[in-house]
Amino acid sequence: MKIKTKLVIFMILLIFVPIMAVNLFSARKSEEISIKLIEDNIVNLTANSAVSVNFYFEKITSSARELASSDYVRKYTAASNSEEYDIPEDDYRSKIQEKIGHYLSDDPALKKIMIINNTGNIIASTDENDTGKQMPDHKSLFSLDSGKNGISPLFMDEESGEEMPVFIVVKSIYSGNNERQGIVYQLYNSSYIQKIITNVRSDKYTSGAIMDTNGNLFEYPYRSLKMYYESDNFGGASDFLENMINNSGSSEDAYEFDVKRGTRIVFSSEIPICGWTMLNISDKYSMAEEVTNSGSSIRNFSIIIIILACVASGIFIYYFTNPVDNIMDTLPKKLKGDPTAKFNIRSKDEFQEIGNVFDATFEEVFEYEQRYRAIIETTNNISFEINLENMLVTVSKNFNQKFSHRPKDDSIAESFINKLRVHKDDKERYTADFGRIMGQANTMQGEYRVKDIYGDFIWVMIKANKLYNRNDVPIKIMGVIMDIDKEKKSEMHLIQRANFDALTQLYNRETFLKTLASQISIAAGKKTLDAIMFVDLDDFKFFNDEYGHACGDEVLKFVADTLKEICFEHGFAGRFGGDEFVMCLTDLTLYGDSGKVAQEIIDTLAAGFISESTGAQLSVHCSIGIAFLIESGKTTEDVIAAADEAMYNIKKHGKSAFAYAHSHPSSAEVYLDDIM
Repeated sequence: MKIKTKLVIFMILLIFVPIMAVNLFSARKSEEISIKLIEDNIVNLTANSAVSVNFYFEKITSSARELASSDYVRKYTAASNSEEYDIPEDDYRSKIQEKIGHYLSDDPALKKIMIINNTGNIIASTDENDTGKQMPDHKSLFSLDSGKNGISPLFMDEESGEEMPVFIVVKSIYSGNNERQGIVYQLYNSSYIQKIITNVRSDKYTSGAIMDTNGNLFEYPYRSLKMYYESDNFGGASDFLENMINNSGSSEDAYEFDVKRGTRIVFSSEIPICGWTMLNISDKYSMAEEVTNSGSSIRNFSIIIIILACVASGIFIYYFTNPVDNIMDTLPKKLKGDPTAKFNIRSKDEFQEIGNVFDATFEEVFEYEQRYRAIIETTNNISFEINLENMLVTVSKNFNQKFSHRPKDDSIAESFINKLRVHKDDKERYTADFGRIMGQANTMQGEYRVKDIYGDFIWVMIKANKLYNRNDVPIKIMGVIMDIDKEKKSEMHLIQRANFDALTQLYNRETFLKTLASQISIAAGKKTLDAIMFVDLDDFKFFNDEYGHACGDEVLKFVADTLKEICFEHGFAGRFGGDEFVMCLTDLTLYGDSGKVAQEIIDTLAAGFISESTGAQLSVHCSIGIAFLIESGKTTEDVIAAADEAMYNIKKHGKSAFAYAHSHPSSAEVYLDDIM
């Protein structure tokens, strides 16, 4: 049987009939899958939008917390609470005005910042006219910081001559004794939230909205607020919304209800930091109708295409196979003498000869492929040449594919040598290396971070050699720029894994001990006051037993983050093992400073955090032993042992406190005070 006959039969039996049957049978199923994919996409979009809002609130509450915890704000607010208070024009006030001015310029949505003391007096503001005035209802603002991270519900306020939904962020200002001195008040408009809600709309049959903890509904056109029980925008589904607010937390649930216009679906996702809810409302019937119409068009079009393709294929097969005999007569003659050109298929049709031809052709293609790969691998690196006689520089053409620099001419001044954007930490070494080879050195090899065409820093290796003429005079410098970014970053990643604990990203035990040993030598030489803290979590087993190991990991990460934040720029911390942590505080001024830090750790951990895996507010307690490097021994083992012993004394006397090692001059008194 001829090839053309085989192909025609194959086309009819194996392509046309099965495709037609599958197309008709799977049409309905594909519509259901399409709707499910659309719904999944809306769920993901809603959840991602909730994450975006949550991230934005984390950012602005962090800025408020940073301002409230700054030393000059705390001292200035404390001074304003005294009876003799009169707003002084001093450095503290100017620093505060400069700081809040910086915050205001950094976020377009931030409209006002005020600092209010305990009496409700505004002692600093972005609007100088507010300074010295009494803040109405300031007590309710003070209570706002106790819940939802200090973020208020939405309310209407006048901005630029018109009403607009706004919200405030409040953070308390505490003294060194952990007494509240006042609050930082930040007023934000809803412009950034508007952008996120607008992005939730994925198609013409969906619309986005956001609902705060008071039930205020914020949706397009963003100029007003609606209460969910007053709005008919959801087709009278107030009971559903109330239930959704009271039982929020699942970003995967889609709530379906009937209205006059058809079935609506509301997708929701909670914003954990403030308890608001991101919503996406879709018309299910419109969605299904569009999918059906789209599927019908595709189905009809595919049937037409299949029919046309089969007809065209039949015609093509008929005319294509006619010249096969002539082709097969010509090609083997050109390939005669090549013993490798053999095709071992035992078929009795033209495929046997076609196979022989293609075998020989593939051998040639393989050879060309090897050449091509060799060329690509060779030219993947960027080559350059520096002519020392006329001081001109040339580079290979693939330079522009990697870097954005375009020289005006070939001079050294305009070349990549001087214009390449090298990382500031590598710039001096890069310049020195090129300076040496342009001078007396014969070779150059170095690794540097350089900005590529996309504006990212990548690691490159630059190698170069100097060439001489017969008179031993340098005439050229030949070099190559190699992209080693992946290898370098892989190497750095291995170093990171070797030195840091995988879960907490603190120093692992070995690295901490090495760093501590070095610090002991430095402290002995410089006579500095350094302290080691041994932190052991109280009843950590409870979290694993009660909530599971995922929750236990969250607790360990929370403790690690707290230690990193507290010892930032003032020491280093590590995970010693299990639920034991160690921290080294350097360059202390007074012995008692270490106790203040220990108490701050205890208070911060006791304040706790909201667990993502359980949704519960978890409070963490710990016992801390403190030892000073200059008093507790000359080795890391001695210092750690002293702090560990002090910590175990706390464990024996009630836990959740701190104590000094007995080597401290007044350790007995301090220890007894800590126990009591």
